[in-house]
Amino acid sequence: MFDGINIICFSASYAVAFALALLGLWARPAWRRPAMLLAASAGVVAHTWYLVTRVQELPAAPLSSPHDWYIAVAGLLALAYLALALYYPRRSLGLFMLPVVLGLVGAAALSQKTTLASLQIPRFWTLLHAGLLMGGTVAVLVGFVTGIMYLLQSSRLKRKQPIDDRFRLPSLEWLERVNSRSLGTAALLVGFGFLTGVLSQLARGNGASVPWTDPVVLSLAAMLLWLIVAEGFRIIYPAARRGRKVAYLTLAAFAFLLLTLASFTMQDTLHGENHSVESRSTPTEAEMFQLAKGVLR
Repeated sequence: MFDGINIICFSASYAVAFALALLGLWARPAWRRPAMLLAASAGVVAHTWYLVTRVQELPAAPLSSPHDWYIAVAGLLALAYLALALYYPRRSLGLFMLPVVLGLVGAAALSQKTTLASLQIPRFWTLLHAGLLMGGTVAVLVGFVTGIMYLLQSSRLKRKQPIDDRFRLPSLEWLERVNSRSLGTAALLVGFGFLTGVLSQLARGNGASVPWTDPVVLSLAAMLLWLIVAEGFRIIYPAARRGRKVAYLTLAAFAFLLLTLASFTMQDTLHGENHSVESRSTPTEAEMFQLAKGVLR
């Protein structure tokens, strides 16, 4: 009940902020923007409190369940929205970012709270692996949102539609720059996240290997491959660095992300793990670092 009240609190706050963003399409009273920022801020505070509570409940493997994963990603995206709303006060960013935040919270409410992380892997590497993949996920989501805004803004300018103060988007140059950087950032973070996951599996020893046929591993590998190809294409082919092409690349990355998240959500265990504590000792931090050095040489 305590968990449910917290989820309702911050999801309701985001819903109020989104409703106020929608109100701006018809009217912009003086109180609307302060109320919208207050609602979003209250949501971020309650969201953070809930995440801290979840970490305290399972300190050995924090934020390692599908429920916690969605909540953490939603929190990072909500924080990004709040920062952008403060920096670009006249832009209609809430119409695009807040629905994604609410969608992630809704997915969290429908997902299991049982941890999927192996307790045989050091806590540092579990956090590093999860943190990198969360950052990559947020980068893909930011790219998706800015890609949608770019295509919409480009279409409006192409049709020479008059600028409406009630629905203002960032400039094409800004959207293009954020879109490109989010693609490169996502490729980097997901790549290192995938690498730390592989190292964590190999460091377990006792004949442990990477479960390449696992749906989560397959879908994540497919997304990583697409991100690398897309970023390489963007770097090598100058025309892909600008305009609608980079927007389409980030939209495709979002499709791969949806596939990965679906595989992750449907798993009862992660990578076929048995979460019972085995008699053998877990790999130490030093062993993990030695393995990392050997792989990177």
